[in-house]
Amino acid sequence: MKRLFLICIALLAVSLMHAEVDYLMYEAVYAKCVDDEPSDIYGGTYHPYPQGMYDAKFPGGDVELSLYLYQNTEMPDVFSGEIDIDGKPLLLTGEVKVQVVVDRCGHTCCYEILQSLSEEQDQAALKVVKSLPTFKPASLDGYRVKSAYILPVKFNKKRQKEPEPQYDDYNYDDYYNNYDW
Repeated sequence: MKRLFLICIALLAVSLMHAEVDYLMYEAVYAKCVDDEPSDIYGGTYHPYPQGMYDAKFPGGDVELSLYLYQNTEMPDVFSGEIDIDGKPLLLTGEVKVQVVVDRCGHTCCYEILQSLSEEQDQAALKVVKSLPTFKPASLDGYRVKSAYILPVKFNKKRQKEPEPQYDDYNYDDYYNNYDW
């Protein structure tokens, strides 16, 4: 029984370590790669995808890319000018579309805002897109090529967070001492 328990713990530890290293899986492969030669860029607002082209791959796939954008986007408090039924101001929601180029080394570059919400949200979207880890580059006929992607960075928080009540100097004994029995 102990042996089975230890095997389960070891498998869990290995899977957790694998999940932590997952974003860096292509970093070591393209560590000393430099893409400084001009070449065609496929996808996005550039050239259309030719037949036989394989997309650049984010470590873990498209679902992990969406999750990465969601978890690493800072939500600035930008008010829409509207209020809800409780009289609280609503935040500006929507998505910022950022075009990013993945070069032949898997690094992101050439960031461009295609759809804007506000200056603060545009800056937050650029910040998270610039922090993307190394991709596996796109390929065409066995050669690495540059590719462009339009990434939606969503801002969907409707209301500002309620501030936590502060009870720093409250003495609970005062309640009983000031009460007339």
